[in-house]
Amino acid sequence: MSRFDELFNAAKKVPAPETEPTKSTKLSKSKDPNYIRTTVYLPKELHRQLKSVAVSDEQEMSQIVEESLAQYLKSRSTHLDI
Repeated sequence: MSRFDELFNAAKKVPAPETEPTKSTKLSKSKDPNYIRTTVYLPKELHRQLKSVAVSDEQEMSQIVEESLAQYLKSRSTHLDI
């Protein structure tokens, strides 16, 4: 179980499920060569809102940021004809 899952379950006050070893072939983002870790600075309030939405939507914050950034870049490319 990832640290995110532990925090998510704690926030929902739901006990963590008992886990059994599985043969998952999906790599975590930290081990997936198609992902790169980066750092961004966000205002505290924006970070709080992002975290809250991630918990309520049962998503990772990085997934929300990835989708939002992809949508932003797509809108920019149509304006700039890239």
